[in-house]
Amino acid sequence: MKIQLAKPENIDAWMALVEQVRDAFPGLETTEAMTEHRATVLKFIQSYSAICAVDAGNIVGALLFSKENSVLCFLAVDPAHRRRHIARQMVDFMLTKMDV
Repeated sequence: MKIQLAKPENIDAWMALVEQVRDAFPGLETTEAMTEHRATVLKFIQSYSAICAVDAGNIVGALLFSKENSVLCFLAVDPAHRRRHIARQMVDFMLTKMDV
């Protein structure tokens, strides 16, 4: 597994993960909300503020953060990959990218 900054080509796999866990995120219930989330993720990717955990070519973890506000904005891990410290590894990676 590799923790890395997300790239535009990761968006479909990212959204596949979000689709799996969207019930845990109020506000992602509708198709419109998912479309908006996709656009938001692409903006975060452009600003180097999106991190993903990749395992065997699949995104199993996703994290969005704001450098300007030093805030974690979104964090999700594939249910089948939980309890493997993926979230912790992504947060640790995020901290190396913060401007604080």
